Amino acid sequence: MKPEAVFPNIGKTKLPFTTPAVGLNKEQCPIIRESGYCLPQFILCVEGTGVLETEEKVFQLEAGDVFFLPAGREHRYYGKGRWVTSWIHLTGEGMPQALECLGIRDAMVLKEADTSRFERIMRQILTELKNDRLNGMERCSVHIYDLLMEFYMLQHELAQPQSKGKQRLLPLLDYIDEHITEQMTLAELADVLNITPQHLCRTFKDAFSMRPFEYITRRRIQISKRYLADRNMKIAVVGQMVGIRDVSYYCYNFKRLEGITPNEFRAQNF
Repeated sequence: MKPEAVFPNIGKTKLPFTTPAVGLNKEQCPIIRESGYCLPQFILCVEGTGVLETEEKVFQLEAGDVFFLPAGREHRYYGKGRWVTSWIHLTGEGMPQALECLGIRDAMVLKEADTSRFERIMRQILTELKNDRLNGMERCSVHIYDLLMEFYMLQHELAQPQSKGKQRLLPLLDYIDEHITEQMTLAELADVLNITPQHLCRTFKDAFSMRPFEYITRRRIQISKRYLADRNMKIAVVGQMVGIRDVSYYCYNFKRLEGITPNEFRAQNF
């Protein structure tokens, strides 16, 4: 693994998201910044272990951990032996507002998260800037936005215990989509996960704050919007296409969840 770094000349660019520096360090050297750095930054632990010290806090870092450092925050980080890191400095016209909106303000470390996609985006930014001298900056503006959103979602998932419950329910969600036109029973749904109906209801409500059949109704209404694009398809047929045979029940639930009738939705969007 070779050390790599790119330092693009951003000049007076008006891009919402950009970077003056991004890189991959094969052996991260100790960094000590008593006054912090002038820009916010992400640093991903690729291999090995390290230590981050900031605001009188000490974090032990392992492969897959990612941390955020805001601008002007005193910090120091160093490896325990060989330590490989990927890093990026963040700037752009829209960066301050984006960080504030996403709640990415203070120094923080994300541990025990699946940062594989975060790492792929980092590599993509580095590759684009190295290989595309004409449009690399513009392409990377999109990737940096993706990076911000990925960090936000990882932070959000770690803060919510029910996210793990949602992962366990994925096979059931796939089953519901595959059988959305059919009438499903609670026992049938529980069998998909090999648990009791009572356990399914508790698990589902903990993860989604609703019961399984409320989720199915919401999913049916969501899918039905695709069919409303066909103005020649009658509303009753649209309901049947997603497993709701009673047109009045379909219209009632559509308005309950969307605030407007299927015909009003069709008129506004198609």
